[in-house]
Amino acid sequence: MLRSIREALAPGSGETATNDAARAHDARERNTARNLGVVALLFVAGIAATFGFSLIGLELEASFLVFILGILIAAIETESGLWGIGLGVMYLLVYDLFFVAPHLSLAIFNRTDAVTLVIFAIVAFITGALTNRMKQQVAISERNAQVLRRLNKISTGLIDSTSADGACAFSADMLSSMMGRTVEITLGTPDADALAARSSADDARAAVECYEQGYQTGSGVSGYIGCRMRFIPLSAKTKVHGTVAIDCTHGGLDLSSKSFLESVLKQTAIAVERNELEEHARADELKIERERFKTTLLRSVSHDLRTPLAGIQGNAEFLEQNLDQIDPDERTALLGSISKDARWLAEMIDNLLSMTRVQDDDVPLDFQPEVVDDVIGDAVMHEMPYRGEHEIIVTPPEDVELVPMDGKLIRQVLVNLIDNAIKHAAPMARIWVSTMRDGDRMLFRVADDGGGIEPAMLGKIFGRFVSEDAEPGRKSGIGLGLSICKAIVEAHGGMIVAYNNDRGGATFEFSLPMEHDDESDGKGNGGAANAADVALAGANVGASATADASETANTGTSAADAPSTSSAADAPDTSSAAEVPVPPSATAATSSDARDAKEPAHER
Repeated sequence: MLRSIREALAPGSGETATNDAARAHDARERNTARNLGVVALLFVAGIAATFGFSLIGLELEASFLVFILGILIAAIETESGLWGIGLGVMYLLVYDLFFVAPHLSLAIFNRTDAVTLVIFAIVAFITGALTNRMKQQVAISERNAQVLRRLNKISTGLIDSTSADGACAFSADMLSSMMGRTVEITLGTPDADALAARSSADDARAAVECYEQGYQTGSGVSGYIGCRMRFIPLSAKTKVHGTVAIDCTHGGLDLSSKSFLESVLKQTAIAVERNELEEHARADELKIERERFKTTLLRSVSHDLRTPLAGIQGNAEFLEQNLDQIDPDERTALLGSISKDARWLAEMIDNLLSMTRVQDDDVPLDFQPEVVDDVIGDAVMHEMPYRGEHEIIVTPPEDVELVPMDGKLIRQVLVNLIDNAIKHAAPMARIWVSTMRDGDRMLFRVADDGGGIEPAMLGKIFGRFVSEDAEPGRKSGIGLGLSICKAIVEAHGGMIVAYNNDRGGATFEFSLPMEHDDESDGKGNGGAANAADVALAGANVGASATADASETANTGTSAADAPSTSSAADAPDTSSAAEVPVPPSATAATSSDARDAKEPAHER
């Protein structure tokens, strides 16, 4: 669980500790040798200067200035001011032995020499002590500045963090590098079983108790013998967010480390609380946006439903009251009008249900291996009655391919794309439906040669409530067809694009992974929900415009809405040929003519 436990239990951990101690001992010996060298050099220089002064006839008291200078240099260049004081004592003894009568004796008969030596000893001691204190203050200032730089660096990183886990990971890495020991920060309850298996039951008990009781446990705390780790609660006010585990295998924490650690953990706890509050705020904002979208969508749909319902009701009542008085041709036209309005309503409802499903976190996708030929066949057969004068050419994969997917939703995507091409490609245009394997992904492509997409629409064609203006005499949908396709494909871990092809038409292409991660099962439809929520803010604006326009004109403003999928039992056998052209028929042409008066505007 914790890296420190692995390091403590790893082979050679004892050898590492021995090597560290040996390196420290070598460093101390090198420093001592350097200090001795500096003091010896200054001592020789001071005594040499004194002999020089005596040879040129200067007063020997001038040597005291040289001695004071040597003491200052020794106190500065060595690790402690005590080396300077020791050098002063050596100066005093040598001066008394060789330059004060009687020579080669520590006895002093001249009172002036005695007073001079006493004053020199006092000055040397004070000078060494002051220099030593100054060095200590400089060292403390440097340590404080270093601590402030580290705290500033950690504070900046915590401010830039976007999640509670990210803040904890950043703090743990920084503490590990700055303190020279492994530090691990865990949010929530520690995994006692894993910790006991990798370290010891004592560490596991200490970690759980630290989280539950909110006080420090483990190594260095009374009552926790045998623990290798020190556990500190990551808390703010009265709430414990997690635990901080510190490797104490090679020694406990000193006072400065504890102070630094306490400051960093306070900042980390604040960052964790801030990120949690931001996450809650984002979740609440998303819920509000969803509810606002649903409300606006209902306003739009309520107006879009009135016209076809009114048409169905009016035509049905007219037929009921005048069935024997109208001629067969008019009767057929009225029945056709009822049929097309009913189908339009069914398409709208199917798209609304699909959008609701991909937007719901609690409804997981039903991933099952599906035969690609069958999925394409279902979608093509569903659109056969409505293809009109269009020719549909199906190109199945070379081999039988199984792709994990939610079959109903992917059929909905293909139906939407084929229906979109049928409705908005030029008359007599051909439509190609093809698939091919591309490495670890399966590509699905729906293309036509019927005019293409306006360049200004390519960048926003998969948005909600985005469409070209409806042609006069045509009924608009609510603009969810292609946005639903995008949400469904992204929920499967795929991607969808639209572009103009070389045939003079439009191509819609999406890919699905050939393998599905089973670990994602049971986690809800989060990917779909995220994909469906990306454009909520823009959707609300678009939906509001749609609803407002509907209130004045009883028309929609948006994209082609695809029909619902059919059962796999109706699928044709498309695996026997590379291309299966489906020529237009008179019946299909009649169906196309019958629905031209009400089909939605192109989502391009």
